[in-house]
Order: sequence, then C-alpha cells, then structure tokens
Amino acid sequence: MAAAKKKKKPAKPTKKQIAQKEKQMRMLRRAGIIGAVILIAGWAIAWFILSDGPAITSNWAKNQTLKITENAGFEIEEILVEGRENTDANLILALINVGQGDPIFLFDPQDAKTKIEEIAWVETAHIERRLPHTIYIGLTERVPFALWHDNGVLSVIDANGTVITSDNVAGFKDLMMIRGKGAAEKAGDFLKTLSGEKALYAMIDHAELIDKLRWDLILKDGKRIKLPEHDYAIAMRDVMKHHENENILGRESITDIDARYKGRLIVRTKLGTVQDYISNSDEVGTRL
Repeated sequence: MAAAKKKKKPAKPTKKQIAQKEKQMRMLRRAGIIGAVILIAGWAIAWFILSDGPAITSNWAKNQTLKITENAGFEIEEILVEGRENTDANLILALINVGQGDPIFLFDPQDAKTKIEEIAWVETAHIERRLPHTIYIGLTERVPFALWHDNGVLSVIDANGTVITSDNVAGFKDLMMIRGKGAAEKAGDFLKTLSGEKALYAMIDHAELIDKLRWDLILKDGKRIKLPEHDYAIAMRDVMKHHENENILGRESITDIDARYKGRLIVRTKLGTVQDYISNSDEVGTRL
C-alpha cells in the first residue's frame, strides 16, 4: 500500500496579515460604537420631542431671561398712547395684555400692532419698547367723514367708505348723511366737492346715490336736486347761480330741480308747472 500523504500544516499568518486583521476588528468595534451612539441619540431626540422637551426648554430659557431683565430694572412703568381720540383705551390695554410691573421684554410690539390695527377706529399703529420702562403706542385714527344710512342702520364712515362704528353715532350728527347702495364707497370725492358750495351744503338734509351712478341732493325742506353722473360740480354751481339771482331754492312752490342736462335746469313746482332755466342766456321758458 502506498504510504498516506501527510496533511500540510496551515501557514502561519504573517505580521502584515495580523496587523490588517486587527485593523479590521478595530474598525468594526468603532462602527458598532458609533451605531450605538446614533441609536441612543436618536432615541433621546425622539423622547425630547415627544415629551415636549423643546417647549419646556424654550419656556425655561424665556422665563430665566425675563427674570434676569426684570431684576435688572427692565419692567413696565408707563404705557404712553398718542393720537387716541375715539379709540377705547380699555380695549387697547386688554389687547396688549401687559401692565405696570410686568417685564418689558414680555411685551411683543409686532403682535400688539397686529391686534390694535384690527380696531375699527385705528387706521395704523406704531408701537415700540422704549427701554428701560416705557411702552409707546402711536395711533393714526380714521377720520369721521359722513353718516351712511343703509338698511335702517346708521354708521360713521371715513373718506374711503370704511365703516368705523354704528354705535353712539349721535355725537357725529353734524356730518353729512348719505343713502343708497354703494354710497359709502363713492362719497369721498363727491362730498369734498359738495363742501365747496357752503351755502348749498348748509341746506342739505342728505345725499342719495341713485342706481350706483349719480347723486340726488335732498334739502331740509324736501326739495330734490338731481345731479348728473359727471360734471356734478358744474351742475351744483349752476343751481347756486340761479338761486343767488332768483332764489329758486327758497321758493316753497318748487319741489324738484333737475340739473342733469348741461347748461339747463328743469324746475318742477307743486302745481305741476315745469320751467326751463337756460344757463347761457336770460331766457326762461314755461311748460305745463
């Protein structure tokens, strides 16, 4: 029988191979440690978020800051308001929600500005902290311009037609009253022009927008002056010229004055008589 072959002994690893293997083991251990750290960090972050950690930390930091600034003397001693005439002072204080003795850094000027500009009387507001002790609130209020009678409700409006208030309007009784759908938006330029005719303005009870296009003036004695859609300033001046010369607005017999036609007035009386006043001549024609 042939002699059995001897098994070869495995070759001993070289120093280089041993070094490479140890390096791989160190890298594996390092990767395992990093993975464990990432896992633990991820779990910690998740716990922090789910347990309201950010809010708690933020609130803690905020409270500590407020305590520090309060201890340093930064607390509210005065709330200074300028430009307030009709805006409710108690409403302003309720909206800003701070008072004397509160930390001044507790007050948020931008938030207060947003809230205060929602008040109907306020057009714009400028608000700031004036360190170390003062909150400054500067108001630009809407200017009452006219009284708008709409669907049985009487409101104070500004020149842009913005409704300011429907409460306690008795204090604004000297304002011109307007009626008609869309009258609030169209009143600005019209009433400014009308105010230039002071004698006519004093006679008027109210102005009424007709079909959203043109205005009628209703005098205190019931007379109605019909104005054109355009060139109403010329028409008003024409009416007043005839009134100055012929007292047409003082006659009890007259009910309507139609000034819608350029250079011509049509005057109606209680008896049904109609007169044409031609503005560019002295001619007066009478029609039944």
